[in-house]
Amino acid sequence: MANIVPRESVAAGLNRLLENSGIKGRINELLGKRAPQFVGSIVSLITADENLTNAFHEAPMTIIQAALRAATYDLPIDPTLGFAYIVPYKNKQKDDSYRTEASFILGYRGMYQLAMRTGAYKKLNVVDIREGELKSYNRLTEDMEFEFYADEEQRSKKPIVGYCGFFRLVNGMEKFVYMSVKEIAAHEEKNRKGKYPSKGWRDNKEAMSAKTVLRKLIGKWGIMSIDYQTASPAVIAAAQSIASGNLDDDDNVMTFEEQQEVMNAEVAAELEAPKMVDFTDDAKTEVPQKVLQPEPAPVAKEAPQAVKKAQPSWVK
Repeated sequence: MANIVPRESVAAGLNRLLENSGIKGRINELLGKRAPQFVGSIVSLITADENLTNAFHEAPMTIIQAALRAATYDLPIDPTLGFAYIVPYKNKQKDDSYRTEASFILGYRGMYQLAMRTGAYKKLNVVDIREGELKSYNRLTEDMEFEFYADEEQRSKKPIVGYCGFFRLVNGMEKFVYMSVKEIAAHEEKNRKGKYPSKGWRDNKEAMSAKTVLRKLIGKWGIMSIDYQTASPAVIAAAQSIASGNLDDDDNVMTFEEQQEVMNAEVAAELEAPKMVDFTDDAKTEVPQKVLQPEPAPVAKEAPQAVKKAQPSWVK
């Protein structure tokens, strides 16, 4: 049964849960003197968002667990800072009911911080590339030549055609990664949950695009095996997760409003469109349902087999 918090004040309920679960001691251990400020920021975050308030009363431990992850990585959860986010969403339960929960999402600046804290990187950056700035790109050697506009006003008028990520390790190793706007859009569409982009992609597409390139740069090529200097075990574990591409955060988790949009759109489409039956695995090809007339002597027929659509050669 869900651990539902009664409708008491958020501050009182949060402190009670933290004390009962023993998590408050863990937060004190991680943050020391900054622990009260961090707990206060959780309260402010919950009270400022109606859906997070609902998540706190319906599934409080999901918020606490998300906040604890942010504390473990020593990242602020103020959404205006862009380090880490606690995002509410509707999660379908086994009985087909929905419960408002919360999920931890690592921001672009948070990912950058975790990588730089390791001491492995001397330079690490992602920049947008405007039309006309990429002069040459060799996919085999990954040699790239850019000619950036000196006039920022002129540059701002040019459309963004891609993003380039670069790092230089303290041992001298360098790596470039370039993704076009079309490649980033295809990546987002492939990994989204539902039919529509998540709130992060809708509200801050440039930051999410940069994060996609940074994740690809570090996840595929980042070297995390050298001395971590004074980094904590939690930071080391997070950095290793980023380097292996296995960091457990979700860029595409759908918020309450997004799920409502999806459900409303699906209901509207079902009411307006004729009934369809789908014979494919990927639910992309719809075939009108044939109405069968009763026959004097029905003959047993084999059920139609599901037909898989051929995937393009570039899809892995």
